[in-house]
Amino acid sequence: MYVDVVFPLKIPPLTYRIPADMPRDLKGRIVKAPLMGRSSYGLIVDVFNKADGPFKKGMKEIQSVHQQCASGTDLQFLKWLSHYYTTPMGIALKSCFFEEIVAALKKYEIAALNPVRYSDVPDSRIAGRPPDDYPGEAAGEKGLSHVCGSIRDRDYRTFLLHAPTAPLEHSLLLEILGNTGAAARGIIILVPEIRQIESLELPLGRMFEQRLCVLHSKLGKGKRTEAVRRLITGESDVVLGTRSAVLAPLRGVSFIAVLGEHSPSYKGEEGLRYNARDVAVMKGFIEKGCVLLSSVCPSTESVYNATISKYTQIAGNRIMPSRTPGPEASHMTGHGRPKIRIINQQGGKHKDLFITEELLKEAKKILSKNEGLLFLINRKGYSLIRCEDCGHIAQCKKCMMSLVFHKGEGRARCHYCGYEEGITDICGECKGTRIKAFGAGTERIKEEVEEMLKTEPLLIEKIKGSPKISSELSPDLSPLIIGTAYAARRIRGGEFSAAAFLNIDVLLAQPDFRAYERAFQEIMHISQMVRPGGTVFLQTRNPGDRVLRLIRNYDFEGFYNYELSQRKALDFPPFSRLILVNIFAKKLAAGLLSEIQTAVAESREEGAEVLGPVEIPSASKSHKYCIQVLIKSKNSKAANATVKGISNKLEKTGGLKVHVDVDPLKI
Repeated sequence: MYVDVVFPLKIPPLTYRIPADMPRDLKGRIVKAPLMGRSSYGLIVDVFNKADGPFKKGMKEIQSVHQQCASGTDLQFLKWLSHYYTTPMGIALKSCFFEEIVAALKKYEIAALNPVRYSDVPDSRIAGRPPDDYPGEAAGEKGLSHVCGSIRDRDYRTFLLHAPTAPLEHSLLLEILGNTGAAARGIIILVPEIRQIESLELPLGRMFEQRLCVLHSKLGKGKRTEAVRRLITGESDVVLGTRSAVLAPLRGVSFIAVLGEHSPSYKGEEGLRYNARDVAVMKGFIEKGCVLLSSVCPSTESVYNATISKYTQIAGNRIMPSRTPGPEASHMTGHGRPKIRIINQQGGKHKDLFITEELLKEAKKILSKNEGLLFLINRKGYSLIRCEDCGHIAQCKKCMMSLVFHKGEGRARCHYCGYEEGITDICGECKGTRIKAFGAGTERIKEEVEEMLKTEPLLIEKIKGSPKISSELSPDLSPLIIGTAYAARRIRGGEFSAAAFLNIDVLLAQPDFRAYERAFQEIMHISQMVRPGGTVFLQTRNPGDRVLRLIRNYDFEGFYNYELSQRKALDFPPFSRLILVNIFAKKLAAGLLSEIQTAVAESREEGAEVLGPVEIPSASKSHKYCIQVLIKSKNSKAANATVKGISNKLEKTGGLKVHVDVDPLKI
């Protein structure tokens, strides 16, 4: 007997011989085997007889066989992760908490893993009644009953819920769980960020008691191992967590909920670069479980999948219709929406000010009532630096990104690689002397607010990996808060009377085909922080922009139709598949670019379009240079084969590091 063993390392499966005295039910078992001069734990993924193929004499033997920790569906899921995301199976195994499983087995001396013992749990403990403070109004019975029915029948379906508000999104989830009864076993609930766990942990704890297990990246090693122990022994079968929780070692999954399914936080940027939303759908398919994707502004890909009936869109008397011509069209939900108002940034008396006179006037009214106001601008620091003579904007000497002027420090800094330099009065391009601030950042807005509104605003921004102030923020701390999108994620509780996007044009003009979608989602997110009847201001130099008009009217259907038509014309997702290959090098050796071009040309399969290679700023500290290749294709096999060909050829070149990102969100 021979077996293929996967180790939690960046290597493919390795073949070992099984001694005669070992058990025969080997697939899915943990084993200890010799690897690189030491004994390591791995997982058996395949078993072969001697007749299945030629095996080398003197092949290394398995040293010991331990508990079975992976079922047939677990192995199917593991192989899919490796294949779809074109990554070694060892990296996929590591991401699936394998090391924590081994640590739990050793630490707690677990004799055997308990295979799905949820049937031993009395029905009275499966799903309690909804908490006392649960909203009493009836949900859209038809839509939600389909979800509950899918859970009870263990019938795979993916549902898409366009929720009116984030609190109602949570309430509808609790209603589904409360109505499912004894069938609610083996549950995974995903939220985009750790701070969002708190709002669900208490009501879910009331419903499931000790069956609830929380998993996220900030858990210490000991707590993470204990959480995994509870899952593999069957003590817990309800997982609440962030992105990685979808990979939890939970058997018999009957229901997966992905809240805020549009969030980019679900996309991993290191190791296994997976999208938890897409992984949840495949896990539900393999496990024959129900999947619920929900959001106040669903992703374009999910909306498209609903239009082609791949997903089932939920509708009901509390679910907001797809097309709502204005904020007043919330009669179906009982929850009002703030108005969205476009402000023309062109003209005005005070042309040196970045905040328009109209917005300043509105701000004075709000502050006079001692009500909360949020100013958002997507740049830290004071401004960019531009030469008025030639139009040149100061750039980083390392990565050529624009430098940001920090007035308080008197220095210009690159927010991409960290390079900084002192301020000079002479243009580096034309040697002109008319150097001026261009655009605005949080520091400049704070300066203008203090001068024009005579108030001391609270500035929230992230400094060197940590928040400058406590993340336990409330709008009550200051009537006026200034920050980037980071600030919006750190403010908890309360409601603003108004919020203002001060440079929405920059958000819309990002060189990314998802720019419009992200702007819409960001505005919808901020609208959740503004009280019903309040106002979201969009300050722009292009007030007639079609997308802004769609956003102003909350015209979701119009926006998605427009967005999908644009993407179809350009063959962008969901009408094609993208795979990004980043090739990192410590030095740009002569002929390297030519070598990459050759590898790309030789690897390109018919039906796959290859863009690049092009050099981009490197995000790696150890590798100074980065060459990027983008593969676009409607044929997944052609795309995968092209990527594998490029990777295999370049891995033979020393000094290179190759990262493959399937379905990238950042290009």
